[in-house]
Amino acid sequence: MPQRLNASQWQSIKPALLIGLALALLQIGSGVAAYYQSKSLLWEGKFQTSHNLTQGLVVAVADQMVLKDYASVESRILQTMSNAEVASVILTDTTGKVLSALKREPGQEPRLVFEPNWIQTPPSNQSLLQSRDDAFITTWTKVSLGSDLGWVRLQTYNELDSADLRSLRQQTLLLSALSVVSGIIILGVFLWRAYFTVVKRGHMFEVKLDEATKRLVQSEKLASLGELAAGVAHEINNPVGYVSSNLTTLQKYLAVYEKVLDAPEADSTEMAALKKKLNYAFIRDDLQNLVKETQEGVGRVKAIIQDLKDYARTNAATHYVASDIQVGLKSTLNIARNQLKNRADVRLELGNLPLVECAPSQIDQVFLNLIVNAAQAMPEGKMGLIDIRTHCDDTQVWVEVQDNGPGITPEILKKIFDPFFTTKDPGTGTGLGLSVSQNIIQQHGGTLTVDSTVGVGTTFKITLPIKRPAAQG
Repeated sequence: MPQRLNASQWQSIKPALLIGLALALLQIGSGVAAYYQSKSLLWEGKFQTSHNLTQGLVVAVADQMVLKDYASVESRILQTMSNAEVASVILTDTTGKVLSALKREPGQEPRLVFEPNWIQTPPSNQSLLQSRDDAFITTWTKVSLGSDLGWVRLQTYNELDSADLRSLRQQTLLLSALSVVSGIIILGVFLWRAYFTVVKRGHMFEVKLDEATKRLVQSEKLASLGELAAGVAHEINNPVGYVSSNLTTLQKYLAVYEKVLDAPEADSTEMAALKKKLNYAFIRDDLQNLVKETQEGVGRVKAIIQDLKDYARTNAATHYVASDIQVGLKSTLNIARNQLKNRADVRLELGNLPLVECAPSQIDQVFLNLIVNAAQAMPEGKMGLIDIRTHCDDTQVWVEVQDNGPGITPEILKKIFDPFFTTKDPGTGTGLGLSVSQNIIQQHGGTLTVDSTVGVGTTFKITLPIKRPAAQG
């Protein structure tokens, strides 16, 4: 039967209770932040869709505007308006005179409109302009074919897809629920550990401390994933954007192929003239590049997702295997790409390392903490440099992460491995990154050291044995 805690014992447990509660609130806050970040990405997707539709229409109507074939122009606009998100399309000349205008009411078919006869167009020195009001996302794109021909104004409805929002809310609710459960578990671990420390003072102390440490490692990993989520989504959006653009171009190329294939039988001279008119030779040569770029884009997305899955892998029961830690290092740089962008360039000096007996995902977690810390240490407006070097001898390997940031003062340097110590702004760091990293390296029988000079930079050095000592097994 557990003993009832007295007032002084409750006072001893109180810090653990507050720490657990703070971690639970941090997890919930991360879930809410992820919701709003994801919603912002959905709006970015709406703007990108509007831009892609406008670009496709501009490519399709440019030739017809030169020929003044406005019947074909209206046909192209109708094809674009087959997308139910499009509310209206207006084609003007360079002065703003309306050449063709189609509009639809929500849920209705597009119809021609004859008012207004003239609208204000953007300045001639701009080729693309996007804006958003209560009703529409408006995209202006200049039509050019050697010279300026006019403008296309395309409006899409300013509302998010209800299915996307519903899915986003469900994901956020699940993330929040998991965060609450995670917070409760962490709180329980702290209280359980505190109870046995204060009341029993027995051998269970070390066991429970070990359990709390494992959960803190995973909690820090989840916090890192939260920080990376928006950046990874942005990295995925880039290749998806040009895959989408390539597919629009491919659709145009297929239309040219169809014209050539459907052309009536003619002699070789007439067929050659038709192919020249349709720019057939260029399209045929460009098609392979188009498909290759699209495959590269899809492969880029696949690689990012696989790297993220590998990093997110848990190690409740840690398995040590012979691994190429440089592969993990490159994978970590891949998922941290957005954290490094506009902050620091990375220079790699990789040695010829043997396989190292380790828990790969834990070592990747250490790499991520050191690389992101180095990038975040760079002053605003300064593009820094991060040097990453790997070397080895007969018994051990070492990895150095060196930055040319402002350095760390001796007073702070003494505390950087302390749990929950952070110099970052509130809400941007848990203070567990370096503490967890040092613990991971020590469990592997290695060392994590730091050397820093104010005004010069900081170097973190990881040393790992190639074969994990038997005493650590």
